[in-house]
Amino acid sequence: MKSNIKLILLYAVTAGLIAALTSPIPGTSLLLTGLEVFMVVHLAKMNRFELSLQNIGVSAALIWGVSTVLKDAGVELLRFAPVLGWGAGVIVASLFVFFLGLLANMYFGK
Repeated sequence: MKSNIKLILLYAVTAGLIAALTSPIPGTSLLLTGLEVFMVVHLAKMNRFELSLQNIGVSAALIWGVSTVLKDAGVELLRFAPVLGWGAGVIVASLFVFFLGLLANMYFGK
């Protein structure tokens, strides 16, 4: 389980880097969604949990929905304070991936 925490942290840092590098480019939040889905599938495999294609699809749709809401909140903050909004986007992306990873790890580790 501890090795999974390191893996989750790696995904969270990667998400932060992606968010920092692609923040001004429209539509790049799909990269983060792909990373999140990949992380969930990776954690499932690490815990020897079988995921069907349907489960992966539902997970992807839910992750995309939640991340879209968070991105919209970040965009509104960006309009209010550009530098603060950009920094908040990086932090939100990293924290979202981190907590999603923790939840997925707890679920698959049962």
